[in-house]
This record gives sequence, C-alpha cells and structure tokens, in this order.
Amino acid sequence: MSFFDNLAKAASQLLGDANPQDVAQAASDHTASLDPSELAGHLQQSLGTMDQSSLTGLGQQLLQTFTNHGAYSGDGAQAAEAAGTSADAVASGSPEGISALIDYAKSNPQILQTAASAFMQRNPQALEQLAPGLLSGIMGRLGINPSAAPSQ
Repeated sequence: MSFFDNLAKAASQLLGDANPQDVAQAASDHTASLDPSELAGHLQQSLGTMDQSSLTGLGQQLLQTFTNHGAYSGDGAQAAEAAGTSADAVASGSPEGISALIDYAKSNPQILQTAASAFMQRNPQALEQLAPGLLSGIMGRLGINPSAAPSQ
C-alpha cells in the first residue's frame, strides 16, 4: 500500500469521527496558509486521484468562484476561455480543463483559495482524494497524526 493509500485510509478513519465544522475550518485555514503556487500544485496533483464526481465538483466550484468575484476577474466562462479551455470542459470535470483553470487561478490567489476551501466544505467525501501534502496539512490542523492511524 502506498503512502497516499495509507494517508487516504487514515483520513477516512480519522476524519470520519471529526466534527464536520472543524474539518471545514481546518481545510479553510490550511488552504489560506498556502502559497498560491503550492496550493495549485496540490490541487493539480489531486486531479489524478479524484473520482468523476469530485472532479465535477471542483470544476464547478472554480467556475462559480470566478463568477462570484466577477468584478475582480470576469465570470467563470471568461476565466476558462482566458485559461485556454471552455467552461463546459471545466464544469463537466475534465482534468485538463480544470488543470488549465487552476493554472490561470494562480494569478488570482484569493479566488484559488476561496474555491479550494468551498470545494472542501461542500464535498467532504472528496477529502480523502486530495494530494498527500494537502490532506496531511488539514489533518495536522485538526491535531491528527496520519501515521498514528491503523494501517492494514
């Protein structure tokens, strides 16, 4: 079993017992503390381990966050176009489309952090699919040591 598999299993076992509000706050705090390039890298890495439902949720959250911050950077469709993809590709969970929009969002750290935090709050089942660095940071903010989880 890989480190990621062990970490995901630990997250599933340990976060399942955590208060959902505490998990949401830890995710928000951790994403806000990361450098935008580091957060983007973690999200990019997560694309390879997310199921289709999570990919779709992340894509739609990115588009919605760009739209909600319209005065700052245009709407989601304009942001997707500027990123070299389409809103349809991002909204349908295309890893390539989402990746392009994440790259574009690096120049808009507030949008990237807001979208990542909102995605994690709205999709708690996706937490165990996150990149190890992102997941372990969230677990650390909850005072959970991933290596203390039982492994099998």
